[in-house]
Amino acid sequence: MAVSSRQRSLWRFSRHETLFALIVAAVTVWIATIVLVFGTQPLLGGDFVAFYTSGRFALRGDWAAQYDWPRLYALQSSLAPESSGYYYPQVYQPLAPALYAPFALVPFHAAFVAWLVFSTLVYSSLIALAANAWQRIPRTHTILAALVFPPFVAHQVLGQSTIWPMIGFVGGWWALTRGRPLTAGLILSLVAIKPHLGIALAIVLIANRSWRVIAGIALGCAAQAVSSLVVCGAAVVRTYLQTMLFVVRNPQLFEATDPRHLHALRTSLEHILPAGLAEIGWLLAVVLIAWMTIKAWQRTDDWTLRFATLLLATLLISPHVQTYDAILLAPATLWLTKWAAENRRLSVIVGLAVLSIIFLTPTTRVAGVPLTIPLMLWILWESCRGQGMRSRGFGTPATASVTSHPVRRMPATDSRGLSNAGTNDE
Repeated sequence: MAVSSRQRSLWRFSRHETLFALIVAAVTVWIATIVLVFGTQPLLGGDFVAFYTSGRFALRGDWAAQYDWPRLYALQSSLAPESSGYYYPQVYQPLAPALYAPFALVPFHAAFVAWLVFSTLVYSSLIALAANAWQRIPRTHTILAALVFPPFVAHQVLGQSTIWPMIGFVGGWWALTRGRPLTAGLILSLVAIKPHLGIALAIVLIANRSWRVIAGIALGCAAQAVSSLVVCGAAVVRTYLQTMLFVVRNPQLFEATDPRHLHALRTSLEHILPAGLAEIGWLLAVVLIAWMTIKAWQRTDDWTLRFATLLLATLLISPHVQTYDAILLAPATLWLTKWAAENRRLSVIVGLAVLSIIFLTPTTRVAGVPLTIPLMLWILWESCRGQGMRSRGFGTPATASVTSHPVRRMPATDSRGLSNAGTNDE
């Protein structure tokens, strides 16, 4: 009997085999999470209890109570007695508790389960939307892989709120790939729910003179401000601004009780330098990171690559980053993996995989600085440098409808980095 000389590689899998492996991985990870984390942590839901409590105040129309931290704590302890050992000061915009009011209609534990289901569905939908940029991979495979993305697991375990800015970033990307800059700006205004995650966005949009996107963000933020004034009243808005100023002067109020879960460049520098030098070092780093991201945006008209670098810069520049905030890297990891695969950048793919894992390994630090920071910086640099930014058939260019000046076309390069200025890359 003849035997075929062609044997399938051990590293090649059919779609059904890949699907089965991803299902097993997702089920295993989440069973382990429920057993090891939900079953052992003293407070089910972690940070969600604060959002749930503020939602109760929203149902009563008592919008100012979220800034009266003793009252917030008193109600929190009565609604979830097991949370009495935890103190969660709030500084979200006045209408933010309305997002959690529907969950506050039911007891706390039921509300947390409902939040888990809701936020998981939203997250899966955002990943499915982001996966439109990589149509060769089945969308089901992408979603299953995203469900075991470590920062997403951390986000769900704590019941955190970074899913709202993620809607803004992915929705803004989607609108820009369709040439709708004003709509993109309106969606991106959702990032204002966590304003410290919008620093890189503001810098990049202003530097690239994306005025129509900026106008959309301004309209969205103005709508939020007017709604807050109408619904909550001027006194509540004034209290919110006073609370914001107090927090800016006392940022340690919102740092994690376990500093090993901090991944902000600013706080990392504060652990190894005197306060004044740390502040200067962070500002210099912001300038460098912003410069790299701006250059990346100017070298490509591909919105997918632009937003991938923007999301990396967002976490690097933000002064307050914890493990769950890295959920923003889920779409960026997807987009950069595709770009790296097309451009044969295996090192970037490996770097992205390692980055995802070490977000959940608090001991992966050198002199108190998490290795996530230099790794993100390296991935940002690799994805920004040279003509590697120009990916084949990746995303939908829409620059002409957004920026007021043409994007400078860079000469194409071959695989050795040699210039081919005469090549027509249109």
